[in-house]
Amino acid sequence: MSKDGNQRGPNVLLVTIDCMRRDRVSSYGYERQTTPFLDRLLDRALDCTSAHASSSWTCPSVISLLTGLYPHHHGGGIVPGEPKNLSKRNLPTTLPKDVPTIGDVLAARGYATAAIGAVWNAHLSIPGRFRHMAMVEKPARRLVKLAMRWMKAQPGPFFLWLHLGDAHEPLDVPRSLRNVFGRVPRVPKVRRWDYTTSRSAVGSPEFHRYRDARIRLYDAAVRSADESLGSLWDGLGAMGQRDRTLLVVTSDHGEEFWEHREDEMASFTDPRDVFGTGHGHNLFQVHLLVPLVVAGPGVTARVESANVSSVDVLPTLLQGAGAESPPTDGVSLLEGPVDAERAVVSEGIAYGHEKKSVVQGDFKLLSCPGDGYERVFALRPDDRREQAVSADPQVQERLRASLPGEPVRLGDQVRGTEEIEAHLRDLGYIE
Repeated sequence: MSKDGNQRGPNVLLVTIDCMRRDRVSSYGYERQTTPFLDRLLDRALDCTSAHASSSWTCPSVISLLTGLYPHHHGGGIVPGEPKNLSKRNLPTTLPKDVPTIGDVLAARGYATAAIGAVWNAHLSIPGRFRHMAMVEKPARRLVKLAMRWMKAQPGPFFLWLHLGDAHEPLDVPRSLRNVFGRVPRVPKVRRWDYTTSRSAVGSPEFHRYRDARIRLYDAAVRSADESLGSLWDGLGAMGQRDRTLLVVTSDHGEEFWEHREDEMASFTDPRDVFGTGHGHNLFQVHLLVPLVVAGPGVTARVESANVSSVDVLPTLLQGAGAESPPTDGVSLLEGPVDAERAVVSEGIAYGHEKKSVVQGDFKLLSCPGDGYERVFALRPDDRREQAVSADPQVQERLRASLPGEPVRLGDQVRGTEEIEAHLRDLGYIE
């Protein structure tokens, strides 16, 4: 029984794989077998094939996952200033204390709650919001062992947020998987980003060798996370909890591998002089498209091809747990097909002038007033990436109507410490 007298609800497990792009799900057509476990899970899951992160970097995006609110509504993880420049002297805001999270809701129903993460800044904007929180900068295999130990110790229902960091800079791949997709060339800085600035020799033989090595290692990192997910699934079965656990697998954002470098250099400001790599600086589809898979009790296996958002995770999980959801920007994905004409929003970058995007149907608006940039793209039906630029004024006006305004609230700004500075530098966020 829960504290409010209800029958025990299912366990709730939210797994986020930092920096994982949608197109790395191998069953979607990727050339490498990066996700054999996730591919098998899709046969019994709700598979959202056009899922968008609410932001292109971790802090605001994970808060959207945990609150069901877009960044302009939750006010956490926002980098002050314009143009924005995340730095040791300009850190993001925290989530206001009066904004409830899924952990708050489930804890009130008697759930044990915990967050275990490998990417240190994932918890930066949510201090004190979990009864148990562990940040352990280790590969997914280690985190899954910690997660299993914690879950086994719970006498009643639990909510666990598990954040895996293998695919985030610096790439963290077990030696046994480093060459799973062919030998990764020994090149300098392959675990970290290189060839990032406007002055970089992109196009040189050295660049092409580095890019090949970097992408192979990134794909191996995704495979590492996927294998660990399989171990987690097997562990739930051994505990007798698999059929009693509602599982979501997703990512906080994608990752860019030079796809939009030329457009970014020509059209956008970046105070770091970084273009075409990583995340947090723009809102193209490579930054936003993520896997979103739901499995467990009460979930009907189907494919959801309409545009959905990370803000849909909280209402989905709370409905599955039989709990009432606070007001959100999302919809429960358990209620059947999503409205194909629903608009989904992304915003809250870390570097450069603020950018906002709206995706509705097969069109996308990317707007950056500070750089004088506004463009409407048609999206390809297969991979949901930008293709031709649309000049239809009616489409543009319809998308503009859904652009979010300024934040309606902001939390307190995180105060810098030497520890925070060291972690953000190691993750590649600051110099």
